[in-house]
Amino acid sequence: MSYYEDISQRDVISKLMPLLDNGTFYLRDDGKLTRQSRLSHNTPWIHHKQARNRNCTLYHTLHSHFGFIHSTCHECWKTVVRPRTLVELHSLMNIQKVLDLPSKCGIEKRETVCGLYGGYFYANSLAEGKAQYKCVRKTVDEISVDIPVILKRGCTEFEVGGTPSDHWEISEDQKKMEYLVNDLVDQNVSKIPQPEHLKESIFRTWIHWAYAAGDLTYLSYTDGKALFAPYKTYHEVCNGKKERQKERQEEGKCGFEGG
Repeated sequence: MSYYEDISQRDVISKLMPLLDNGTFYLRDDGKLTRQSRLSHNTPWIHHKQARNRNCTLYHTLHSHFGFIHSTCHECWKTVVRPRTLVELHSLMNIQKVLDLPSKCGIEKRETVCGLYGGYFYANSLAEGKAQYKCVRKTVDEISVDIPVILKRGCTEFEVGGTPSDHWEISEDQKKMEYLVNDLVDQNVSKIPQPEHLKESIFRTWIHWAYAAGDLTYLSYTDGKALFAPYKTYHEVCNGKKERQKERQEEGKCGFEGG
């Protein structure tokens, strides 16, 4: 092996450059990479309690640039709840407070996820995940037995277009790279709780998301008023009286009406 090939295999800095360039990490005086302790202000998620043993931003970067799924992710299990409306999402948020487990919920903006809303509970083993699933499923049933709840392994991004999670393996090359990363990166991740004013701002974006998706349960948070003022329409002359009356009832909820 040439010197160039040798240092290229051990060149973690180049692979983690995106995290340095965007300010997520910085290089300390002692040569270690350390994550900036800061809250994300542009997030769709409200966290009840964050899992403290995970450095997810780093793991996703390693997956993108090295092509492997970090060994910690192999022991990450998630109970996923798929609320169908904003009201159900709000109820799930309250459930997460009561259960007091590492969890988050919010609106789903990822193209690889089918559904407008999501809630996630985190466990550190399959056995813990199974017990957690039973608890969450039973509690969610109090909202509705029709709300989907599943147990899965790791992040969705790791399985989409890749290897199913029951076939994940850890190679010797991955072990070597993880050893280098563990030596270079400060693994102490600060988990700062979200303040209430940030949570309220996030919830406000949920209401707008529900409105844009045609989820009329948003009206529960606006005293039944359309989120935006109605606009003028001109198709009334094309419809019969009965059909028009029915349309008017629905259109008013979405913020437009004829005249």
